[in-house]
Amino acid sequence: MTDAEACLAEVVALHALFETWLGAPGHGDFSRFEQAFAPGFTMVGPGGTRMDRAGTLAFLLRAKGSRGEGFRIAVEEGAPLHQAPGLVLMHYIERQWLRGGETARRAAALLQMTPAGPRWLFVQETWVTPPV
Repeated sequence: MTDAEACLAEVVALHALFETWLGAPGHGDFSRFEQAFAPGFTMVGPGGTRMDRAGTLAFLLRAKGSRGEGFRIAVEEGAPLHQAPGLVLMHYIERQWLRGGETARRAAALLQMTPAGPRWLFVQETWVTPPV
């Protein structure tokens, strides 16, 4: 498996965990999030809010099961934008369905290759279809 393929698999797998963690009843292995986000991880959400690793993990702990039944996430158009030794910049569209509404955000994620697999360093999201 190439680094880009491993990173795409990681993007899809982590979003599947987001779906089960945030949806009802909310389940999954929280330590998987802790393993995925590297020290120094930063995320900029589609509304411009910036969260560090600790803030992201705290948000996920509080949000367990909060999206309710029927919450779904899909990753579309995943592809590498750039690669450098040990790093892959991925692009994808994250589509979410919640309570009859649908949103989409375009994301760029920088992942670091490690012996244990890709780790997330940075994510920047931009609304494609914002919530109404």
